[in-house]
Amino acid sequence: MVRRDPVAVVAALVVLVLAVFGPLSGIDVTSAQASTVGDGNATVESTTLDAPALTVTDGRFGATVQYVRLPVATVTVESVTGRPRLVYLVSVPELGVERAETHVITRGGTYRLAPDDRALGSDTAAGTYEASLTLRVQSFETAHTVARVNHTVAVPS
Repeated sequence: MVRRDPVAVVAALVVLVLAVFGPLSGIDVTSAQASTVGDGNATVESTTLDAPALTVTDGRFGATVQYVRLPVATVTVESVTGRPRLVYLVSVPELGVERAETHVITRGGTYRLAPDDRALGSDTAAGTYEASLTLRVQSFETAHTVARVNHTVAVPS
């Protein structure tokens, strides 16, 4: 029976993997998308900000707090230069809700921005509160609002 040295086996495996998938092989095994904003701009064809979907409801699965349910923004981008980003902001200042969802874009297409819901404190008073939903295109060289909707959200008692 032949005993193999485990260190030599691991070293040989590492060398093999580097030879097959290394930078000189020409094989790209990365699937990373652009994650950092840069210069550039985008032409937005259409947007959907479903303001009526911004509601306050009871927590699920026995949670004893209420949640602000934040609507999804859908953006159709016609053309892109550089590496701008889409920024979706949902703000209900009197409730302390400030949520932002961003996505760096490098080509045209339809993008969906879905911020997480936000729990309210148990001491939140019932009533109506003003909210704003804003969709922007930002980069190092430009920043412009492509859609903005104001909405009133009700906190039930």
